[in-house]
Amino acid sequence: MATSFTTLPVRQLSAPQPPFLSSNCSPPSRASPLLYSFPAVQMFIIPQTLLILPESLTANGRRHSKAAKGTPLSIDDLPTLDHFTRAADTFASFQKVKRNEHLAKLIARAHVLIFVRHYTLTVLQAITQISPQFAMYKLLKLLEMRAQGKSVTVEAALWAAAMGILAVLDNWLENWMWWVGYGQICVPVRVQLSALIFNKSMRTKDFKGVQKDRKKSDAKGEAEEDRDKDKKEEESTNEDPDIQKTRQGTINLVGVDTKRVSETLIYSNLVFGAIIKLVICFVFIGKLIGWEGLLAGIIVQVLGLPLNIYASKAYTVAQEKLMAVRDKKLAILNEALGGIRQIKFSALEDQWNDKIQDVRRQELKVLWRAFLMDTVLIFIYIMGPVLLSAAALGTYAIIHGSLSASVAFTTIGILTQIEGTLAFVPEIVTNIFDAWVSLNRINGYLNRPDQVVVTAPGEVVAFKGAHISWPSDTTPDEDTFVLRDVNLEFPPNELTVISGHTGSGKSLLLASLLGEVEVLSGSVIVPPNPSMNERYDSKANKDNWILPSALAFVSQQPWIENGSLKDNVTFGLPVDKQRYEQVVHACALDKDLSILPDGDSTEIGANGINLSGGQRWRVTLARALYSRAGILVLDDIFSAVDAHVGRHIFEHALTGPLSEGRTRVLVTHHVSLCLPKTKYEVQLENGTVKHAGFVDDLQRTGKLNNILEEEQLEVAVSDDDEEAETLLAGSSSDPSTQDGTPERRESHSSGLLKVRTDESSTTRKSRQRRQSALSSRSEIVDDGTGLEAGNKQPKDAKKFVEEETKEVGYVKWSVYSEYMKASGGWLFWVFVIVCFAGYQALLLGRTWVLTLWTEAASTESESKAHYSNVYQTVVSAPAQALKNSKGDLNYYLGLYLGFSVIICIEGAFRYFVVMCGAILASRRVFEKLTYRVLRAPLRWLDTVPVGRVLNRFTADFNVIDSTMAMSVAFGLYNFLMVLGIFVASVVVSPYIIILAVILFAICIRYAIYYIWGARETKRLESIAKSPMFELFGSTLSGVGTIRAFAKTEAYIKRMYSLIDAHGRATYYMWLMNRYLSWRLGVVGALFSAAVAILVVFVKTIDASLAGFALSFTLQYTMALIWALRQWAAVELAMNSMERIVEYSEIAIEDQSGIDAPASWPSQGRLEFNDLVVGYAIDLPPVLKGLTFSVDSNERIGVVGRTGAGKSSLTLALFRFLQAREGSISIDGLDISKVKLKDLRSRLAIIPQDPVLFSGTVRSNLDPFNDHDDQELRDALERVHLVRTSRDEEAGEDSADGPSTGATTPTMTSPGAAKNTNIFASLRSAISEGGLNLSQGQRQLLCLARAIVSRPKLMVLDEATSAVDKATDELIQRSIREEFVNSTLLVIAHRLSTIVDFDRILVMSEGKVVEFDTPWKLLETGGVFAGMVADSGEADTLREIILNGR
Repeated sequence: MATSFTTLPVRQLSAPQPPFLSSNCSPPSRASPLLYSFPAVQMFIIPQTLLILPESLTANGRRHSKAAKGTPLSIDDLPTLDHFTRAADTFASFQKVKRNEHLAKLIARAHVLIFVRHYTLTVLQAITQISPQFAMYKLLKLLEMRAQGKSVTVEAALWAAAMGILAVLDNWLENWMWWVGYGQICVPVRVQLSALIFNKSMRTKDFKGVQKDRKKSDAKGEAEEDRDKDKKEEESTNEDPDIQKTRQGTINLVGVDTKRVSETLIYSNLVFGAIIKLVICFVFIGKLIGWEGLLAGIIVQVLGLPLNIYASKAYTVAQEKLMAVRDKKLAILNEALGGIRQIKFSALEDQWNDKIQDVRRQELKVLWRAFLMDTVLIFIYIMGPVLLSAAALGTYAIIHGSLSASVAFTTIGILTQIEGTLAFVPEIVTNIFDAWVSLNRINGYLNRPDQVVVTAPGEVVAFKGAHISWPSDTTPDEDTFVLRDVNLEFPPNELTVISGHTGSGKSLLLASLLGEVEVLSGSVIVPPNPSMNERYDSKANKDNWILPSALAFVSQQPWIENGSLKDNVTFGLPVDKQRYEQVVHACALDKDLSILPDGDSTEIGANGINLSGGQRWRVTLARALYSRAGILVLDDIFSAVDAHVGRHIFEHALTGPLSEGRTRVLVTHHVSLCLPKTKYEVQLENGTVKHAGFVDDLQRTGKLNNILEEEQLEVAVSDDDEEAETLLAGSSSDPSTQDGTPERRESHSSGLLKVRTDESSTTRKSRQRRQSALSSRSEIVDDGTGLEAGNKQPKDAKKFVEEETKEVGYVKWSVYSEYMKASGGWLFWVFVIVCFAGYQALLLGRTWVLTLWTEAASTESESKAHYSNVYQTVVSAPAQALKNSKGDLNYYLGLYLGFSVIICIEGAFRYFVVMCGAILASRRVFEKLTYRVLRAPLRWLDTVPVGRVLNRFTADFNVIDSTMAMSVAFGLYNFLMVLGIFVASVVVSPYIIILAVILFAICIRYAIYYIWGARETKRLESIAKSPMFELFGSTLSGVGTIRAFAKTEAYIKRMYSLIDAHGRATYYMWLMNRYLSWRLGVVGALFSAAVAILVVFVKTIDASLAGFALSFTLQYTMALIWALRQWAAVELAMNSMERIVEYSEIAIEDQSGIDAPASWPSQGRLEFNDLVVGYAIDLPPVLKGLTFSVDSNERIGVVGRTGAGKSSLTLALFRFLQAREGSISIDGLDISKVKLKDLRSRLAIIPQDPVLFSGTVRSNLDPFNDHDDQELRDALERVHLVRTSRDEEAGEDSADGPSTGATTPTMTSPGAAKNTNIFASLRSAISEGGLNLSQGQRQLLCLARAIVSRPKLMVLDEATSAVDKATDELIQRSIREEFVNSTLLVIAHRLSTIVDFDRILVMSEGKVVEFDTPWKLLETGGVFAGMVADSGEADTLREIILNGR
């Protein structure tokens, strides 16, 4: 390499750039040519060239540094990692050594050669570190001899030069050692552990995260028990094992634990190195002062050992508790951000802010405890070497009667080395304990059971005596829901329909086909799903597209990634334009693509946040339909779509050409819709198969009619209605099935239907024979002409989720100012500087006392007439006066001990002051960020991934809490140390200051370039973390879908690339650190050598004064390195503060306004007056002059095609969208004038996508304990999640009426096992996101929550779409009874839900098209009448409307 290390400017290196530094090339591996593979040479070369990454060439061909110019760096500007460091390679290397051993042993075995190199360098560096002190000792001995008249100039000059050479050698070995730790251990291990954890997450059982340690209790007193329990949880910071089983707990392993383990490995060798250094230092000191002095020093050290042990243990315990409470905080933050819509709709920001702050207070309390113990440890670290030197030198002086300069200052120098070593050891030991805890957490996760193959291979999908439960880490007990004795065989290439009441086990049955269950007994037979490597997707074509045994899955909660709509549909497969267009049409997405701003290139937010519920379901269905799967597993795909869209999907997607030759297993409550094309029907009830068989067989036995009766579904209306009627007629011919049939079928899928009891038999029979009312437009979805799929292909599709921004250049002064103000203001920091300056003055004073002591003990004192005026003024005159007055040993020993004691106290106190400010800043900054994020506009929360926000709350705040304060403190200490060294040098000779300033300027030059590069790389490192967390969170929530589609390897590769990007930024950030350290070390060595040579050639400087100067100058290297490094560390830490400030200054929703009257709204009158709203200032309005009014206690149905503005109306009512023109009034009060909290807290909404939080049934119904147990039980009864008190008293079983499937079944065989009703106890556990409940149960629990609050005005957004029709009817009746005094605004996907309402609001393109009673709208023959005609149930709807006149 032609690159110079020290002479060429970084901006203008003329040497050619090494080829591997181009952004698209990898550096050679460690097995490449010897020059590069030698890490020390690598350390010299790479950092200098790294700062000159090519951006442009000037006329003279010189390259400019991006970093040095302040130009933003990107990940692509950094050279790629070698194969020893990349995720895929480190994972493969780990697999080679993987055995049934603890993770610590496996890591050691995987990296054994690097660890050997690391420890070898540690031993060599321990030996060389003492060598400059040995050279100083020889030099001072020669100066003492010179004072006796001997000629020692040549030999002294050689030792002075040797001092510099040995310092360079020590610096070289030290930097080599550190680079091995950083670049060859830390980064590879972190990359490796991250890869292992993500791989494991793709293979492990998908637990629901609920432990069964909650004991059943009587209903009485549950609220009080819960409150007591909450208090105990607040007081306790013991780690909850549930936390690690949540998604966020798993992500925490990558975000926190891998970092802690990998970074601890950098320093783990220092404990071994400290032992070597202590042995060498003690031997050296023993030679200098004898065993008596050494023994005295050791005794002092031993006396402080008990306090050290106590403080270390207390610190370790505090750190363990801190990790646990941080996990708890992270889980709460993750839930809050995941359910932010529900929080904002319910105006619960203050309560959730309090909940978050409660955990934050626990965290800061534990952090304060850790800080106190850290202060005690710092006191011990300072006290040990200080008292060791005082005891050792005092003993030596007492025994020998005098103290020579060579002995005193060499001893002080060696003890300073010991002080530096011991200062790290306790902290390293505590870090090792912390890392061990993290390592055990990771080890525990990696040892969790993998998902095993629970299905048996076969030609068909079948069950043989299968008992099935959800995956769990505990043995199934009485609380475990189990599907029992399942015997089924689904016909291949046909449609199988699975039905049953809510919570009866339908989703569990589907999950068994995917292998995502525990098969307790029996067998589940499924054709083997080919792996990604067996599919050859890249070669797929029309002839080989379908793979008969491949699976595709549509989950009950649609899983959608952040990406374009087209990418979500194709899901990594080649784009077959014809097939893609067919799929889009079959899934009724044509109209949606015409409405979306960028067609199928429109970016979809995570979890489909910018899509409606129906759109999300249709996109996931399109993904399954487009796939190559021969087996489609579909869970409740009709719940969120309009009736005519459901008909279209049934005809074109589920039974159309795209489904021919594919086995389809569908869970649905719409049995009659699917009946004409259904081959096999299964009905579940309370964990058992009630009816199952081919439809023809069920028809002959009459069971088909029973199924339809119990589901209370209307007969499907289609082109095949004649076939359906024939089937029903045949099943009704059985006399045993005729009784009661008409009465059972009198209710349909109406929402808030009035239960009619006065219908004539003729009317019921006529409805039984109704014919299709589908018009010729039934083929056209959403009343729009069919558009070619994806015909909108903008050149640059607008991004929904913007790229994360990063600042450029120096961290702004305003960021520093924010932190300083938060930590106590300017006066606080002035006081901190005074404390640190006082400590440095005490250090100088102690060494000055030692100088006077050694001079006083000198047998011969020469005239100081030739000394500089500075020395004459500062040192010589006071020294002479003191020697004349008190020159005895006791005086100097007492003075030295006094300084030492004060140094110990002041040294610990200064850090205590900084930590006080750190705690204050952490609290204030966190409170501000939490307040702003919880009150941010909904659009900001939708467009900013949760991972980015969590990154601020976790990684960045960990820096603010723990790193920032110590970086500032160490930075101040080392800068003042450098200043003290300058003062000591001036005392010797004012000419030294000139050399010091020159060398300092050189160091500043390197530091500036380093900071530019390191700061940009640190920003890249911070930004590179967010995509990792986002993908990790996304894959954990969709792991079932990913595994069903056999896309596990594809996602692992994606994660590997993100891990590598983060590892690359970390790697080069550490490399730049070595760049600075090596160069500053060389400069420091030159300074030490220069001072030593000056001492040799200035005859008037005696050994005492030379020792005073050299004892400081030998510290110059480390002091300067650490000063500049801490400057950079503060700058990098401020990068975290910068990112936090960015989100702390976001615009929030307007919180101002008047206080609403206490009883408002008392009537529930609603008025929209010429309302115009839009989603953003730069976007067109979505509501355009909306005007209508609602009377008190009216029930209003809101209908309209996709994009009509129904959801926008709701958002405007809750003031998520601000009015540009017009107004909304409730009871005559303009809502824009009312405080936002008052508005939202007085309204209620039940969304289509239910939001639940981990905890208990009670905590979800009443999160802040405002209601008693009986009120909550009444609400559960009203939504039919538990039996009524009357039923319990009568001993009736819920099977007598429609059941949610939540009740305990009565088994037919004596002693048969039962499935416990989870809602029987208010303390029953609810897992994260309510994943241990079915979609229908989640909706019902949300409905119960609304019933508890009893609002005067309530909005329902198809709130019961996922429950069975019978339960739905009873729930609607309950709603009518419970909310008879409330105004209801219901956004409907199914007309049958709202046709009996008081009035219907028909919207189109943000305007009111029609608004009147249903029968008047029907009579006028407008848009609503057309929707009724197109619904597929026109006759039924007309009958309901006309009967309700």
